[in-house]
Amino acid sequence: MKGNREYDYSDRFSATVRVTKPISAKKLSEQFFYAPKWIRGLMNLRNAIMKPFGLKDSRNLSDLVSVKSYNIAIISKNAKHLDSVIEFYTAKIDIDNQEISVSTKVHFNNRMGRCYFTVIRPFHNVICKTLLKRAKTTFGKYDH
Repeated sequence: MKGNREYDYSDRFSATVRVTKPISAKKLSEQFFYAPKWIRGLMNLRNAIMKPFGLKDSRNLSDLVSVKSYNIAIISKNAKHLDSVIEFYTAKIDIDNQEISVSTKVHFNNRMGRCYFTVIRPFHNVICKTLLKRAKTTFGKYDH
């Protein structure tokens, strides 16, 4: 995000996972890019609809992951219509449990960004909750 500006929207979704060994933020971020078919379909539809408006570029979010520490990985994306930051966070609760979370912060640069996010926000919330639940199930079942 450019400078130290305020966000117009922010959220955070978290879950507790029973683990046999710690989950890194990098592993958590990677898990979010293995989306079910229905989510990939929604993303492809969004991209096709928004491309004529210049609201989608060719970069994949998975290419933008920056690992800040074992417990924090961030995706930061600036565009003409909005700037966004997605943070993947992990934290040890006790010997058998760990918190995993994903948060999103958005700053609207213009009206088009606000309109765009108004349309995708309900999908964003469902997708984040679904992918977090999936990550919890995956990490809770398997050694990683």
